[in-house]
Amino acid sequence: MASVNPEAARQRYSAVAILLHWAIALALAFQIALGFSMPKDERGFELFQLHKSVGITILLLSLARLAWRLTHRPPPAVEGGFRGFLAKTVHTLLYVFMIGAPLTGWAVVSTSPIQIPTVFWGAIPWPHLPLPASFNELFEETHEILAFIGLALIVLHVAGALRHQFLLKDGLLRRIGPGGSAWAAGLLALLVVAVYFATGGKIAGDVVASGGYAPAAGPEEAGDGRVPLEAEPTAAPTPEAQAAEADEEPAEAEEPGPPPVWTIQPGGRLGFAVTSGNDTFSGSFSDWSGQIRFDPDNPESADIRIRVNLASASLGDATMDATLQGAEFFASAANPAATWRSTSVRRTGPGRYSASGTLSLKGASRPQALTFTLSGEGLRRHVEGSASIDRTAFAVGTGEAAAGLAGSVALNFAFDATGREP
Repeated sequence: MASVNPEAARQRYSAVAILLHWAIALALAFQIALGFSMPKDERGFELFQLHKSVGITILLLSLARLAWRLTHRPPPAVEGGFRGFLAKTVHTLLYVFMIGAPLTGWAVVSTSPIQIPTVFWGAIPWPHLPLPASFNELFEETHEILAFIGLALIVLHVAGALRHQFLLKDGLLRRIGPGGSAWAAGLLALLVVAVYFATGGKIAGDVVASGGYAPAAGPEEAGDGRVPLEAEPTAAPTPEAQAAEADEEPAEAEEPGPPPVWTIQPGGRLGFAVTSGNDTFSGSFSDWSGQIRFDPDNPESADIRIRVNLASASLGDATMDATLQGAEFFASAANPAATWRSTSVRRTGPGRYSASGTLSLKGASRPQALTFTLSGEGLRRHVEGSASIDRTAFAVGTGEAAAGLAGSVALNFAFDATGREP
C-alpha cells in the first residue's frame, strides 16, 4: 500500500480553485435535489425552468474550473498506488458528470416535442442545440443515468475526504478549505448537505413562489353584451321537477323577483392547465371580472357574464407568457379579452349547478358548459367550479410550440362573492 505524502497534503489549492469548488458543490446539491423533487411538485413547470438555469450555471462553472485546472498546476497527489489511482479516477469522472449532465439536459430541451424557449435566469435567451428530435428519449435516459452516477461519485469523493481527515489524519481538508482551515471546509460540506435536503421540500418552492399563485379578481365589470351565436338548449326538467311543478300549479304561487346582484371579491383564482404526455403546464389569469345576477333558489333566472383579460395569462415564465400572447395562441393584441355569457343555469343537487353559455375567444363564439358549487349562506357565498375547453375550436395553439399539447384545456375557478337585493 502506498504511503501518504504529508508534504503534499500541506500544499493548498488556489483561491480561485477553492471558490469554484464550493460554488459548484452548492449548485450541484441544489440541482440534484431539485431534479428529484420536480415530478412530485405541482409547480412542475416553474421548477423545470429553474432547473435549466441552474444546470447552465453548473456547466459554465465546471468549464471554468476545468480551464483553471489545465492552466494552473494543482497540488501534487497526496497518495499513490491503487488508492491514488482511484481518487484520480473519481475526480476525472466528476468532471465528466459536471459537464455531461448539463449538456445532456440541454440536449433534452433542444429535442423536446414541445419547443419551450430557455431564458437563462429570466434575462438571457439561450439557444437550442441543432439536434434531431428522434434522439430525445436517448438524451433523457442518459441525463437520468448521469444523475445517479453523479450521486455515487459524490459519495465516493466525500468518503475519500473523510478517510483522509479522520483515519489518516493528514489534514487533507485544509487544501480546499477557505483560509487553509479544515473546519471551514467541514462547515461548507455541511452546508452542501443542508442545501440538498432543504431543496426537495422548501428552498426550490420559495425560489419560484415569487411568480404568484393566487391572482386577485378585478372589480365588477359588465360583459360585452355580445349576443350568443350558438346557444345550447335548456335541459329538460327531471320527473321530480315536473311533479313539483304540478303540485304547485293550483296554489298560484308568486313569481320570484329579480335575482340578487353579486360582486366578486378580491382574492379569487382563475386557473388553467393543459397536458403534454406526462407533463402538465399550469397557469392562471390575474385580470378577470364578472357581472352576476343569480338566485340560488331559482337558477333559471340567472344572467352571468365573465370577462377575462387574455394579456394577464401567465405560466410563471416570461418567455412562455410572451408565447401565449402571440398569434399562435391568444393573439391578445388583436383579441384582448375572452367573454363567457350564460344562456341557462340549472341545479343538479344541493349547492351544485350546471351552466350552459357561449364562450367568445379569438374571434370565435362556441357553446361552452361549466359546473360550479356554492357554499355559505344568504348573501355571502363561496364559488368553485370547472370547465373543459376545446382549444382547437378557437384556434388557440396552432404552431410548433403547441405540438404535443392536448386539445382539451382544464379551467378551474374559485372566488368569494357578496350579494345585494336588486
